[in-house]
Amino acid sequence: MAKKILYYVKQIGLKGILPLLIVVVAVIGAKALLATKPVAKKKAPVVSAPLVNVSVLEVNDFKVSTPVMGTVEAAREINLEPQVSGKVISVSDAFIPGGYFEKGAEVLRIDPLDYELAVKQQEAVVTEAEYNLKLESGQQRVAGREWKLLKKSSGGTMQEAELALRKPHLQKAQADLASAKAKLKQARIDLARTRVKAPFSCMIVSKSADLGAHLSLNETIASLVGTDEFWVIVSVPVDRLGSIDIPSAENGFKGSKARVRMGSGKNAVEREGEVLRLLPSLESKGRMARIIVSVKDPLNLKGGEVRPLLLGSYVNVQIDSGVLEKVIAIPRASFRDNNTIWVMNEDGLLDIRTVDPVWRDQNYVYLDTGVTGGEKLVVTDISAPLQNMKLRENGSGSMKKKVNSNG
Repeated sequence: MAKKILYYVKQIGLKGILPLLIVVVAVIGAKALLATKPVAKKKAPVVSAPLVNVSVLEVNDFKVSTPVMGTVEAAREINLEPQVSGKVISVSDAFIPGGYFEKGAEVLRIDPLDYELAVKQQEAVVTEAEYNLKLESGQQRVAGREWKLLKKSSGGTMQEAELALRKPHLQKAQADLASAKAKLKQARIDLARTRVKAPFSCMIVSKSADLGAHLSLNETIASLVGTDEFWVIVSVPVDRLGSIDIPSAENGFKGSKARVRMGSGKNAVEREGEVLRLLPSLESKGRMARIIVSVKDPLNLKGGEVRPLLLGSYVNVQIDSGVLEKVIAIPRASFRDNNTIWVMNEDGLLDIRTVDPVWRDQNYVYLDTGVTGGEKLVVTDISAPLQNMKLRENGSGSMKKKVNSNG
């Protein structure tokens, strides 16, 4: 047998045995590696706790306001018309668009000659009526003496007595004098009306008459707007009306204060206003309530460095809405979807709470229930928040907001 093996080895040769040896060595090496491989030790899973910033909540009183938008309109706007006809013989230098007139100032003058003559004629009629009344008074005394003598001899009825005493004549003379005086008064009024005056402090918007024009009764001379006051008509949510003071007998006819802001940035202008009236109907589109805010001296005619408030301007208005007592202010950024906030409880766990704000403004929401002073509000965004999630506190601050007029 050994001879046969040696025979085959000689026949195959060294080149044939070498590959087999390599295979055998490789198998043995693989088994050795598998036997000596390192074994990983099992560890308990580590729970990830997000690092968050928190703010300590505080209970305070806050002055709030209702932000609304509105349009500036004229409080007084009329077409000026003459009450007598005639030719315009003079006009004021201010009778131009943009011209200002104080109450009672003369705007223009109509030729008064015809009206002066009418006054003189009526004065003559009054003088004649006074003369006739005096004559009739003298005849009354004579008729009275005659009637006493006639009554003693023949008696007489009441009707005869009135005629004999000339009572109808006296009544007619008195009526004629009263009528003459009334016509004289009307003539003098017509003469005074030749001086067309401003009915209130106003500014000329447009004019349709000038020097030399012949004016007829009720012909428009100019369009005027009052300058003592402008109105801002604002739209307010119906549920905010309860926090706005509307002038009434109960509150001494005092309305809520308001701040009217026109423009933005450095060019912004702020004026003081006051709620004047609540209009009786809602907007047809937005179903919002409408309130009139009054602004005094809107054109700064009494002096001042504030820019005038112009008619037709679209403005922002902040209406003072009182003070919220013992509430907590939450920044808008920390007020989450579905009316929720995130609170880190004493155990360092996330508490997702649903709350009902008592007030909202541009920067804050205000809570009177659902949270208490001293609790920690999570202000950091968490990608996947879960109830009772473990949190790590990065730092804390005090959630304070001073009482101010901006709410």
